[in-house]
Amino acid sequence: MSAYYATHSSTTDPGAYASLLDGLPADLAGIARVSQGLVYHYFGDEQFYGWKPPAARLAEINSRTMARILATLQEKDNRPLTEPRAYADRMVGCCRDFSLIACAILRSQGRAARLRYGFADYFVPGPWWMDHVIVEVWEETGEGGRWRRFDPELPAAGDWPFDPLDMPAEPFVTGGRAWQMCRAGEAKPQHFGLGPDNEHVRGWWFIRERLQLDVAALNKVELLCWDSLETLSEERPADLLILDEMAALSQRPDSAALRARCAEDEAWRLPDAVRCFHPAAGESMVAIAP
Repeated sequence: MSAYYATHSSTTDPGAYASLLDGLPADLAGIARVSQGLVYHYFGDEQFYGWKPPAARLAEINSRTMARILATLQEKDNRPLTEPRAYADRMVGCCRDFSLIACAILRSQGRAARLRYGFADYFVPGPWWMDHVIVEVWEETGEGGRWRRFDPELPAAGDWPFDPLDMPAEPFVTGGRAWQMCRAGEAKPQHFGLGPDNEHVRGWWFIRERLQLDVAALNKVELLCWDSLETLSEERPADLLILDEMAALSQRPDSAALRARCAEDEAWRLPDAVRCFHPAAGESMVAIAP
């Protein structure tokens, strides 16, 4: 099961920059420090560090691949990746980029890792669940193994009520789990989105988007947070049944059944292109690589 995620996708493949990942830390704390020294969150970090990325730099948040991210970083500062960059020399990105870098490092080391798209409850006081992306890494145990969750964006020195390097299930729910919670009446859809200050980006449609992004990531297609697959709708009764099953399969530790459905069932299949709603550049259709 885990071997599938131990090799690169077209997104995590560093390409011509593969040598930059040689000799990087193997422990999760070290990997998180590397990621944190390379990425500056496009809107979240200003309140902590004071630097506001200029508008001209916002195009960087559309860096889809690890190869593109490494190219951007090398253009600004060609020191080893273990050297934290000045804020202005980091890539302007978001949670997905912190996680993509960590995932790429782990896969380059031959370790099974995957991105999970969903919602975190530790950025805004409850009952809000904020759009977020984290990493799962396979860890062998005496009972066969488990997917260990960690958030490479969170500084270890932060005042977190949990260990960011070995997260319990409660602080982060995948898009599929959020869908199940709301379908069962355990949570309100309007509490899942970009926070209480953004009333337009929340609710059922946003949860469905996160479910589909998470399913894509389980198929090793790691999309941008503002990509829309547009293949299913929460407003069509027939699609609700598909989304319910998709959510259930996405919760299994072994993704083989989900990946088989995506390969065999037209309704589940990933599209050849997604509609990208870039926060700065606007809307466009973008082809995606399998």
